[in-house]
Amino acid sequence: MNKFEILSSALEYIEEHLTDGITPEKCAEVCCYSLSNLQKMFRCVFHIGVVDYISRRKLTNAAGELIKTDSSVLDIALKYGYNSHEVFTRAFQRLWGVSPSKFRRTRCFTEIFPRFGESGQLTDEKGNVVMTSKIRFDVSHLYDFIKERSGKYAVCFDMCHLMEINDTYGSAAGDLAIAECLGRLDENSDESMLPVRIGGDEFVLITNFEELSLAEEAANKILALNGNTINYKGTDIPVSMRTGFVRIPTLGAIRYNTLFDSFIIAGRPEENAE
Repeated sequence: MNKFEILSSALEYIEEHLTDGITPEKCAEVCCYSLSNLQKMFRCVFHIGVVDYISRRKLTNAAGELIKTDSSVLDIALKYGYNSHEVFTRAFQRLWGVSPSKFRRTRCFTEIFPRFGESGQLTDEKGNVVMTSKIRFDVSHLYDFIKERSGKYAVCFDMCHLMEINDTYGSAAGDLAIAECLGRLDENSDESMLPVRIGGDEFVLITNFEELSLAEEAANKILALNGNTINYKGTDIPVSMRTGFVRIPTLGAIRYNTLFDSFIIAGRPEENAE
C-alpha cells in the first residue's frame, strides 16, 4: 500500500474498533506498517498522535450515546475502555469542558471531533507531495440533512487565534476553546438548526432561515459572547469567533466538496474581501 492507502486504512480500522480495546500497535499491524512511521505520518498530516486521535473519537462517540441512549455513564465508560466512572469523567471533561452528567442535561451537539477526512499532506518516497489540503472532518453523513435545507442560510464561523492558544498553553487548552465555541453554537440554536464542526477551527450552523436578517440575528447572539473566557489551569483565555453567511445551493447544484469549501471561505471575512 502507498502512504495514502495506509492512512485511509488506519482511519477505517480505528473507526470500526473504537469499542474493542484498540491500540496504536494493533492499528499499525493491520496496516502492515511500522508504529513509528504511522505515528510520524499521523502527526505530519493531522497534527495529532494516534493515541490522542483514538481518545478523541471515543469521547465524541461516547457523547453521542449520552444524548441518544439511556445507558448509564458507567456503562458508556466501560464500553469505550475506561475502567471507572471517575477516569471517564476526567477524560470527558478535558475534551468537552463539562462533566458527562451535565453534558447529558444541557447539550444536544455531540460531534466535537468527527472522523478525519482524507486530507492534509502526504509525500511519496522521493519527497514529492502527493496529497495536500487543509485538515477537514468527514461529515458526509450530514449531507442529506444539509441538502434538505437548500435555499436556506448557513452561518459560518471561524475561531480566532486557535493556533496561538495551542502554542501558548498547549493543545488541551485549544480543545477547551473549541468546546466553548461549539457550546455557544449549541446553546444558542433551536431544534431546527444544526451546528457542525467542519475543520480544526471552523464551524457552520445550518439554519432553516430563508431571510438573511434572521441568520444575522442568530449569528449576533453567538458573536455577543466574543471575549468570554475559558479557564485553563488558572488562566483565563478569551475566546472569539468571526462569521459569514452562505445560502445553501438548490437541490442538484450541491456538491459535497465545493459546498464545504464555500462554508470555510464564508467564515473568513478577509478572504471574502480579496
